[in-house]
Amino acid sequence: MVLKKLNAVRSIHLKTVKERFWPLLLNSIIMSYLGFFVLPKAECVELHYFILGSILTIVLGLTLSIIKIKASIHVMAVSGAFLFMILTNLHFGVSIDNVVIVFVLVMGAMASSRLHLNAHSVKELAIGFLPQILLLNQWL
Repeated sequence: MVLKKLNAVRSIHLKTVKERFWPLLLNSIIMSYLGFFVLPKAECVELHYFILGSILTIVLGLTLSIIKIKASIHVMAVSGAFLFMILTNLHFGVSIDNVVIVFVLVMGAMASSRLHLNAHSVKELAIGFLPQILLLNQWL
């Protein structure tokens, strides 16, 4: 609502690429503060890496918005949570079958709803998965 009052965005839906800049910039600042000052690495390593992954995802989304490429922030968020759950469960040696099933259903429902609402194209949804693919590629 603050960004709407400041005329930085027209609505909460962020329909244009230009409107995505300020929310993503503010989010990257907040997550950086959390990751580097509030939650040091020594206290909870898994959560620290989740926040670092979130920061990288947000910065990539910000970079894409600067170069005028619209990516699905919804897909970025849910695929980031999915990757975090998989890597955390693998780290602790827990069975991930149920997690995979639930997240595949959630990602499918969310992506199909974005298509149904004409909020994104298939290409924009696919670009939303890019940060997690890059992070997973670095991890493996």
